[in-house]
Amino acid sequence: MKKTIIDNDLINQGEHIVIGLSGGPDSVCLFHVLYRLKEELGIELHAVHINHRLRPGAADEDQKFVEELCKSYDVPCDIFHFDVNRIAKEAGLSSEDAGRQVRYQSFYEVAKRITALKGRPVKIAVAQNMNDQAETVLMRIIRGTGIDGLGGIEYRRKEKENAVIIRPLLDVSRDEIEEYCNLHNLEPRIDLTNMEPVYTRNKIRLELIPYLRENFNKNIIASINRLSKIAREDKDYLYTKVEEAMRYVTVKKQNRICIPLRILNEEHPAIRHRVIMKIFERIGLAQDITSVHLEQADKLIAEGKTSSIAEFAKGYVIETSYGMAEFYHKTENEKFDFEYEIQCDSITTNTIELDELNAEIRVKKLGRKDLPSSIENLTAGRRSNICYLNLDKIILSRNNPVIRTRRSGDYIRPLGMKGRKKIQDFFVDEKFAREDRDRIPLLCIGSEVIWVIGSRISENYKVEKDTEQIILLEYLPKI
Repeated sequence: MKKTIIDNDLINQGEHIVIGLSGGPDSVCLFHVLYRLKEELGIELHAVHINHRLRPGAADEDQKFVEELCKSYDVPCDIFHFDVNRIAKEAGLSSEDAGRQVRYQSFYEVAKRITALKGRPVKIAVAQNMNDQAETVLMRIIRGTGIDGLGGIEYRRKEKENAVIIRPLLDVSRDEIEEYCNLHNLEPRIDLTNMEPVYTRNKIRLELIPYLRENFNKNIIASINRLSKIAREDKDYLYTKVEEAMRYVTVKKQNRICIPLRILNEEHPAIRHRVIMKIFERIGLAQDITSVHLEQADKLIAEGKTSSIAEFAKGYVIETSYGMAEFYHKTENEKFDFEYEIQCDSITTNTIELDELNAEIRVKKLGRKDLPSSIENLTAGRRSNICYLNLDKIILSRNNPVIRTRRSGDYIRPLGMKGRKKIQDFFVDEKFAREDRDRIPLLCIGSEVIWVIGSRISENYKVEKDTEQIILLEYLPKI
């Protein structure tokens, strides 16, 4: 185990190690070896035990064993209690998955607390071993994995909240662990449910691996671990190419990541798929990406049609937009629904707060004599946060204009055009990003848009040479 720690740079001098200590042979062996190496490595230890309340009586005995073990070695220990069956039922998970979630959340909580208290780097040590690695790889093969999946469990992995998980026992077999426990009279607890072929992993451990060992390869555990090592080497090389492609990634907005379609199309599918997974991982989707999702993304990227979408798990999507692939979570782009009326008969100088957009619009009534000298300055109307509109015509419409977002049936006659356009077509022609279209403020009279704020005004309401009353509007985003 010491060699594994050194070869994989798992522990550095001065670090605090949080140990997941169930009381079983694997975690007790990990605990004991780290304790013996404590002085040499210059580390401090802190145990965490989770009582899942899955085995009445036995779970409490496990807890008592861990508490006494930690007390005898003067190692602090946090105990957590969870009703895992209830949690699993409420979350729609298996008890196995729910148990894993509460375990790791408890590890993160303790690690975060120690970091805040002592200001020292903290790592979380868990006790997966060679047999666990073989079981994991076989499980993934059965489900249809690729090279990344064949790589199996990693020696170290950065998890959420900057927690680093380390697995120092990954090169040690279960037989060696049990031998070590016997040699040092550790007398770990035995979870008898591990001997029941109920879960998939238990069936692989108790039925499939013994069958493979007896009929095909007596060294099946070592062979699968060797396969895993080879796959990890290939995976590491592929990800150096992924990092080269990731240089072209940009963050467009909050939690929205973009990369040119050209870059994705030029990459081999092995690299392109990993770039896609890497980007999704960055914005929160680290699992549940299937080959079906990736094939759908390949088609989307190859076609490159603006506003097309490929749906991934849990509301995550890729959208193509004007030569870019945009990755985001749909809940990040909810439609804003607001409406602010401008009272034309009482305009002097008013300010309308647009809280939804963290902006304001200043409204001012002008006379002919207040206009700039050149009428062309008033009708340019492109990509400006200031506009002048014909108040005479607005009053004649007998409707007060309102500031709102788009609705079905909206249209505009863009400045300089004879015909009118649906606002959707205008947005597409002007290359407004799809995710922005439900957030863009519009100045409207009924269904007619007279100013796409920050963009074009309407030909119908432009200031003309005989216009006497003008309304000046200025859109001001707040810093």
